[in-house]
Amino acid sequence: MGDTAWKFEHSVECNSDKSFAWAFWANVSNWQRLEGKAVEWIKLKGPFAVGTSGATKTPGQEPYIWKITQLDPEHSATIEMPLDGAVFCNVMIMESIGPNHTRITQRLSLTGIKAVDFAEGMQTFETSAPQGLAKLAKAIESVYNTV
Repeated sequence: MGDTAWKFEHSVECNSDKSFAWAFWANVSNWQRLEGKAVEWIKLKGPFAVGTSGATKTPGQEPYIWKITQLDPEHSATIEMPLDGAVFCNVMIMESIGPNHTRITQRLSLTGIKAVDFAEGMQTFETSAPQGLAKLAKAIESVYNTV
């Protein structure tokens, strides 16, 4: 696949047990709600399982197709999106760090023979991913505290 042209990792802590945080995140309809107007829709074509593909439609763009390539339920999932000569990889990891306390880590990377062509554009994730994880943690906590 080639060397990694870009990678980024960020973690947040969430006041929720890991099972609840995982269930919230693995429900793709929550992704669309959290993204707001940045996306028109996000669809999963089957269960949240290895091999299932999905698509994300942003305003004015063709849908981006992605696939769940690895899954360790209630712990981690890897989602890959093929690009022309590269692969964008999103790994989400949930770790219990105490009673009703979870660390959520997102690892993003770009690999492939043409990955360097996309690397500069990926740097926007260095700002948006931390904001997105903070928003995810807050949404999980707001629902968790009502159950």
